Amino acid sequence: MKCFNHPQADAVASCKYCFKGVCPECAKDSGAGIACSAPCETEIKALHALIERNKRVVAFAPKTHSRQAIFLGLMALVFLVYGAIEQSVFIIALGVVVVVGAAVAVVNGRRIQRISALDRL
Repeated sequence: MKCFNHPQADAVASCKYCFKGVCPECAKDSGAGIACSAPCETEIKALHALIERNKRVVAFAPKTHSRQAIFLGLMALVFLVYGAIEQSVFIIALGVVVVVGAAVAVVNGRRIQRISALDRL
């Protein structure tokens, strides 16, 4: 592969953002990968910062889903009890729908926790 800017020079790397081949003269180390130009270097740094921020946020996702499941479970209980008292099929059905939402939140929280545990290995 030849350098994108210098067709006579062999490329020693490719830009992490646009994948163009770069020679030693054109290669710029962004700290998160090789860049071919200043705009690509900026984009590489921005993407790296986004990935690092997402890694930190994913650690909180299972806890958030657990809190959501608890809240939905309590709301389902309120709907079910109130529906039974008022003998309203609609309110009881609404409670059942909220119970399903709580179950989905629990399953999603556990799935995210399992995936993040595998990523740490």
